[in-house]
Amino acid sequence: MVLNVVGSNPTTHPSRIKRKSNKKKDFRFFCVLILQYKNITSSIYSSQVITKTFSRLLADMATFKPTIFKNRMRSDKTWSVHIRFTHNNKIRYIPTTMYISKKDITASFKIKNANVLDRCNELIKAYRERVNELNLEFNDIDINTITAYIQQKRDRKGVSFTDFANKWISLSTIKGVKNYKTALNALCAFVGRDDILCEEITIKTMKAFENALKDRPRAQSLYPNCIKTIFNAAKEYYNDEDNDIIRIKHSLDKYKPVDQNIAEKRALDVETIRRIFALPYDNIKVKGKSSRYDLALDCFRLSFCLMGMNSADLYYADKLKDNTIIYDRMKTKDRRRDKAEIHVKITDYIKPLVEKYKGKERVFNFYERFTNMESFNRAINIGLKEVGKELGIDKLQFYAARHSMATIAVNDVKISKYVVNDMLNHTDQSLKITELYIKKDFNHINEANVKLLDYVLKE
Repeated sequence: MVLNVVGSNPTTHPSRIKRKSNKKKDFRFFCVLILQYKNITSSIYSSQVITKTFSRLLADMATFKPTIFKNRMRSDKTWSVHIRFTHNNKIRYIPTTMYISKKDITASFKIKNANVLDRCNELIKAYRERVNELNLEFNDIDINTITAYIQQKRDRKGVSFTDFANKWISLSTIKGVKNYKTALNALCAFVGRDDILCEEITIKTMKAFENALKDRPRAQSLYPNCIKTIFNAAKEYYNDEDNDIIRIKHSLDKYKPVDQNIAEKRALDVETIRRIFALPYDNIKVKGKSSRYDLALDCFRLSFCLMGMNSADLYYADKLKDNTIIYDRMKTKDRRRDKAEIHVKITDYIKPLVEKYKGKERVFNFYERFTNMESFNRAINIGLKEVGKELGIDKLQFYAARHSMATIAVNDVKISKYVVNDMLNHTDQSLKITELYIKKDFNHINEANVKLLDYVLKE
């Protein structure tokens, strides 16, 4: 290759001539090599072409330089050291933990302290290694993303799952977040330490954890599901696939937590439900309010007759129109496009109960007696233990009303599973797209509910 550089003789080999070092010509020669490497060709590489083009190339490169802000002297007469990061003509300043005084800088405010410069060079070396991981020659990544990436604190051992999980739990607003904390504690107890890395959360580990919970059927299903949810959230947080930043490489997609046969354990038969509706009140008053026993008995009856309405919805429901309770199911409203809205007609079987607990601002007055839903739910569960003793049922749970309603509707009344699915306000994934085209009608589930209650309660 012949380099036609203005003002030089390219056919003369440098080793054949004796001359003093000409820094300008050496630099221009170096620039020409870079330009040709970048496939920027010209018949004549003039000084103007070299200066303009090479300046542009330098501006596109990711460069680092230690610096201070002249006008930001601290009260103790020191300056904080920053690393100036330049990429694509944009600049960001990365703070360090170093501070310097006037004796460490030149008259033009350039850093001259050798120790500080050495430490800065170590940082810059680490930053460059991280920038190299991004392959900026092939990936168009904005400077803010690059800056955030190179500033990430890295534990040489890997990404801490427990640290992320604790942060995720503390910021989460989902219902049942306590279950995630309990699941994390159970995993730490299983592993035998409080610091677990993401790379340790493998399918093999999850199966072993699941097996360790085999004597606790609900926990065996619930806890692994919670851990998998947090792990997937960690992958989404730490990985940036668009920019080829992958810190958690493995997946739990092929791991399926064991299913628990909850219905078999929680569903009550028709005769037991009839006994619950036949139980008398204890009529004990506590500070002018009905006892927990009576409260639990009424709430269980309400739930069964209102298509398995849970305690959170009994507490928060605030819309009653044309003898119909209209509410968004608390458990799933944030995950569904339709906000999990459902319309439940009040049948004659529970009109007296609805009137008994009628609220001023909400459908029911439970919020007037209990300051929060948790207190309300706790009172129901305590009362149901007493109800269970009367019936000879160990650990009677409020959710049994919902499970029993669905089980009796399908098995005894022969109501279609698709209709019961709607009564429970669940979604059918196979019909997810179809449902977008269909205006929702709640008549069929209310008709089915009347059929169910007539079968169970009509004398």
